Amino acid sequence: MKLKDAIRYYELTGCDVFDDFKKQNQYIKYLSYDFDLPNDFTEVIEKLSDNLLILWADSHSIDGYLPTNEELVNMYLSGIPKPENSKEDKTIEQLEVIEAPSRFRKSKSDNKTLDLIISIVNSEMDLQQFYELETELVIDIMNEVAARREKEAKKRKRKGR
Repeated sequence: MKLKDAIRYYELTGCDVFDDFKKQNQYIKYLSYDFDLPNDFTEVIEKLSDNLLILWADSHSIDGYLPTNEELVNMYLSGIPKPENSKEDKTIEQLEVIEAPSRFRKSKSDNKTLDLIISIVNSEMDLQQFYELETELVIDIMNEVAARREKEAKKRKRKGR
């Protein structure tokens, strides 16, 4: 998803696209592993596609044509493919552990879109230069900038001693 779309999604719906997508994936895993489904299963599964439709309708005229859920996902949620190690190479600690849903556990949700915008603004970078880039790429760039600044700070600290 492009950063401008993630920002507009947040502006229109008040929800973070990353959190919506993560929660939907989690609920689909619950379904595939035959866990007891949470009471809000239907709402969560439909929320992402409904919000993507709202995002699409914001920038397009509605003249009788509405894209399907698959088209919306292909339009907005395409990611940057990353090289992945084979499952055989992964150790037990690296494999994902799927837990059954708990009705008593409270989930902590961070707004990743808002955090990303804040980090760009705090780093005094121009938001416009990242506006058309994919969010995964922007996050990688911000992490790399932060790592380089941290290395420079450590070098300055060593030289100061």
